[in-house]
Amino acid sequence: MNILRGIADSLAAGLQTVTWGIASTVVERRNWAAIDVEAMTVPHVIVVPGGAEVTRVSRTHMQFDYTINVFVGRQAHTDSDVDAIMDLADAVMLQVRAHAFAYTVTWPTGVTSPQTVTIEINPDDALNDRNVWRAVITATYRTFSENALPTA
Repeated sequence: MNILRGIADSLAAGLQTVTWGIASTVVERRNWAAIDVEAMTVPHVIVVPGGAEVTRVSRTHMQFDYTINVFVGRQAHTDSDVDAIMDLADAVMLQVRAHAFAYTVTWPTGVTSPQTVTIEINPDDALNDRNVWRAVITATYRTFSENALPTA
């Protein structure tokens, strides 16, 4: 199994077990964080695989830093809407950091809590004209592996 995809699947499954402050919040795992603005009348949390960085740590072992992006967005017509979605984004970031999901969530072998978690509010200043507030949370999960090809 692709570890990057497995981490994204597990994170989305974990976030789907959470009861959010805004009851209508939709949590999905997708390959792209593409959504129609019209659908964003309710908050969306979309988990997307980001990428991987591989670093050699010894002659025989590598360190893998897998990046997962978590999009949080909603149409926000008032300041109270913005406050509510900003609180939701903070709650999502806390859940990602805490990594304390139900035991029913299975993670790829060797994956534990994220090494780093960051948030960017309204990246590229996009969608302001459509009253959409958004943030991207980036979580980096670190694993180690031998330099060995899989055996058939």
